[in-house]
Amino acid sequence: MVLSRSRTHWRRLGAFGRASSHFDVSPLDLRAILSRIPALPNYIPKDARSIAGSARWTNTATACNAKTRVMPRSISLRGTHPLVCRISSLETFQNWERDTNNGLALLIVGWAYVFGVNLAERQGRSISYAVQEAAPHDDIEEDDNQPLDLGYATLAEKKWWKAVLANGQGWKVEGDIVLPWTLSIENIGVDVPHVAVHPSDMPPSSLQAASYVGRLAIAYGLGDQLTAALAAALCIPLQSAIMSHWAPEIDLPKPSLAVRPFDPLGESCLLRELKLIDYYMTLSLDTPTIGCAMWSVFWTQGVPCNSAGAWFGPIANVLRPFLDADDHKSVVKILSQSNPRARPLWLGSALLGPSSLIGRIEMYLDRGKWVPCTGPDPTAAVWTGLPHSFLDGYCIRGVTRKESVSRADVWRLRREFADSYGTRDMEQPLPHAWPPFGRMRQEDVELEIRDHLTCTHRWRYVSWSWGTELDDVGFSSFARLSRPCNIMAGQLDLGGDGGSQIGALVVTNQGMNHIEASDNLTCTMFSWARSQVEAGFFGTVVPVRPVIGIRLVQRQSNQTNGEPSSPIIGRNIAKWVRQVAASAKLERGEPLLSEDESTDGSADEEDVKGSDDNDEEKEKKEDDDDIYDDDEKEEPL
Repeated sequence: MVLSRSRTHWRRLGAFGRASSHFDVSPLDLRAILSRIPALPNYIPKDARSIAGSARWTNTATACNAKTRVMPRSISLRGTHPLVCRISSLETFQNWERDTNNGLALLIVGWAYVFGVNLAERQGRSISYAVQEAAPHDDIEEDDNQPLDLGYATLAEKKWWKAVLANGQGWKVEGDIVLPWTLSIENIGVDVPHVAVHPSDMPPSSLQAASYVGRLAIAYGLGDQLTAALAAALCIPLQSAIMSHWAPEIDLPKPSLAVRPFDPLGESCLLRELKLIDYYMTLSLDTPTIGCAMWSVFWTQGVPCNSAGAWFGPIANVLRPFLDADDHKSVVKILSQSNPRARPLWLGSALLGPSSLIGRIEMYLDRGKWVPCTGPDPTAAVWTGLPHSFLDGYCIRGVTRKESVSRADVWRLRREFADSYGTRDMEQPLPHAWPPFGRMRQEDVELEIRDHLTCTHRWRYVSWSWGTELDDVGFSSFARLSRPCNIMAGQLDLGGDGGSQIGALVVTNQGMNHIEASDNLTCTMFSWARSQVEAGFFGTVVPVRPVIGIRLVQRQSNQTNGEPSSPIIGRNIAKWVRQVAASAKLERGEPLLSEDESTDGSADEEDVKGSDDNDEEKEKKEDDDDIYDDDEKEEPL
């Protein structure tokens, strides 16, 4: 059973995580995520707001005429608003391992400048100081700020720290554009005294600023915090992406720099990481890659969408005490046990405060709600080497003419051949990682992909191309690391069903308190495939309505947010899921209601029976409401 399997697995991980004393991350931990990340181009057009490229895949199986697959991708180079940066009131990361000083906030702000200016340099844009625009808050006295002793530093170095730590935006880019790492400081609690910054002063380059960050780390013994701060800076664009509908913000650990034990002698501590900045830039800018890598800790093979709540229950039970206590350090330790390679990103995101992805965990586990930047993404999976959905690491073996076909394979084929459909429905990203359950009759599969049901598909990632530049096979060729198996090449074979093995996934209601998550995940999955049909239905499970007018098109576009477009659709899917489950029980000779199932099912049946007569009329009325509006009527095309 999924529930018992998850309970055993996550109790063990929880015990290991709580007992773990190791928390820091090393540069090797962070580099391991780069697996096959391509390098960001050295030159990007000055007016470009995004940069596009494409991933090339090849089908190594000979039983299919589809030999190559090109997956385009666009990466944004701009932010919507500067991220408001303040000091966190939480004590989670105020003490860092055995370090006397805590300079995480300063290192993160410094790394954010390095990444932002590096992008500006690639686009040929100049940088200038903007401290005159950074007015201090009236309720905060300068004397309350901790003075930063930079006795070792040059005047230019002191001015830079003064500017980047000043309230407001201490620096700006030509054209007043907002970069994904642009910060607006509220109050970071540290000030560089007796230094004045003038607009005519020249800010340092990204390389020079990186040396300043390294010198501060040496001076205050922050070497163990340097990589963690780098991981946090990588996650800053993701913070903007998940908070796109309101002002993004980050909350950093309170600085404590009481002792300056060393005088920095050079810049060597940063040279090795700066050699990899082209790859770190791509990883940071492509927010779905980071989000998917982090969310991979929750995914497991062999669990379909209608049983995912059973897998979520024990995870939530293990994590909830620490989430309720805002003990994010323990949360990161436990999640790191699930997938150690994702640990640097979870740590980096957690350092940005409770509004990061760590604040979306309970919503996802308890109710199966859609979380931005975490949906299935085969390119992101192969870039980081972290499979996170049923689309990763599979091989479609093909079926005979008399066999039924795995519904998960049908979903995969719909994504692979999305351009074969007359609409763009199948081009929309899937809402979550959990596969649809069960199998389908071949005659119920649409004609666009029916010829591929008997094929064998083994897709292998080849390379990435930035427009006209040469193909980039990824970081692994630069670092000459021994990568894990290619998750899309068929070596990691999860089976054609991708998680619907009959018998291994039987879930009862006994001890199961996360049914809502399974229901939501199932509804969103089948709302994506609105052309789904099934034996016993006179039409599609989810009604396919004609696209009439702009208003309906806008309503349908909400499917990318993982929400059913109509309560009627949700009820249709729930009713259909119950029918499929009942049919499966009858085929196995089991009673429809077992002793450990809730008696609430009778109420559900009565509700379904009582609503049958009115469903058609309600659905017609809702369809009319979707297409037309009382204030603004639209003529059919």
